[in-house]
Amino acid sequence: MPTYAILGATGQTGREILKALLPTDNHLNLYARSRERLEDQFPSISSAPNVTLFIGDLSDTSLLSPCLAGADIILSTVAQNQNEPGCSIAQRTAMSIVQALGPYRSPVDGKPCPTLVFLASASLHPANTAITKLPASLLYWTLHHVYDDLKAAIKLLEANPWIPLVIASPGALIHGSVHDVELTEDLYHASDLLSYADLAKGMIAMGASEGGDWRGKHVAMRVNHGEQIKGNPAALLRYLLPNLLGSLCPPLWRLGRNWWPK
Repeated sequence: MPTYAILGATGQTGREILKALLPTDNHLNLYARSRERLEDQFPSISSAPNVTLFIGDLSDTSLLSPCLAGADIILSTVAQNQNEPGCSIAQRTAMSIVQALGPYRSPVDGKPCPTLVFLASASLHPANTAITKLPASLLYWTLHHVYDDLKAAIKLLEANPWIPLVIASPGALIHGSVHDVELTEDLYHASDLLSYADLAKGMIAMGASEGGDWRGKHVAMRVNHGEQIKGNPAALLRYLLPNLLGSLCPPLWRLGRNWWPK
C-alpha cells in the first residue's frame, strides 16, 4: 500500500482527501499548520495507527523533508481562493517542496522521487482557450492574483523535471457528495462543476496512476459520465463579487479581509 503525504490537510480539499484515505490501510503523513484545527475536524486523528502528524509552517523544510521522504505519493492542496494582491502561497509551497525533495534528484537508496499531484485549476490548462471569451476572461481577471500565483508555482515545478509532476486541473468547486470520477486530459470533455469530494477522489486516482500514467500532464475530471451537477449561483456570486471588487480596487481586499467569503 502506498504512503501518502497530504499537504494542507485542514483545507477543503485536504479534508476530503483525508476522509477518503483515513479508513484505508494506507499510511498517511499529514502536514498542517494547526494541530488544534486538525483534531477539531478529526478528533481521533492523533491516535490513528496509520497517521504520522507533521505540524508546522511549510517553509520549515527540516520538518517537511521527513514528511515527504517516507511518501510514495504527495498530494499538495495548499492554495487560496481569495484574490489577495501579491499572494504567493502556491509559489512558496512549490519552492519548499523542491527544496525538501532535493535529495531525490537521484534515487535515494533505490527509491525514486515521490509522485507529486499539485492542485491548480482548469483555467490554467494549456487547452483552455476559453479565457479569450468575455465571461471566462472576466472570471480569470476576477481571480488573476490567485492564478498568477499558481502559474508561477507550476513554472517552478516544471523547471525541476526530476520531480514526477501531475497538475490537477479541476473546474469550479462546490460543497457536495462524491460522484463517479473519470480522469481526462481532454478539457472539453471535463466537467465545469464538481465537488471537493470529487476533486479529492480524482487527485488520489492521479497519484495512483488510475486510467493511465498522468505524470507531466494537466489532468481534468469528468463526473457522473458528463452529467451536469447542480451548483448554487447565489453562493458563487457571493464569492466572486468581493474578489471582483478587490481586483477593481485592491484596498477593498485589505479592508474586507475579515468578512471575505471562503
